[in-house]
Amino acid sequence: MPTNSKKTESQTTFCRTNYVIFLLACVTIIMGLVLMAGEGSTENKFQEDIFSFRRIVLAPMVCLFGYLAIIVGIVWKSKKTR
Repeated sequence: MPTNSKKTESQTTFCRTNYVIFLLACVTIIMGLVLMAGEGSTENKFQEDIFSFRRIVLAPMVCLFGYLAIIVGIVWKSKKTR
């Protein structure tokens, strides 16, 4: 078997930039879930906080942004592979 003296680079589907985008997207989604968390209402006590702007509007938008960032991380191509 002939041996090749040149080192072959292993080709992966994702580059470092993709993994950084994935990491930031996961952190963003976790932040959105933390914003949604809180005490809920029970039969005996009503919590108006469950209808706050933070829980109904802000947190879902933060999570949506994180999910969109994951899609960007999947589709992103580095300049080397273009």
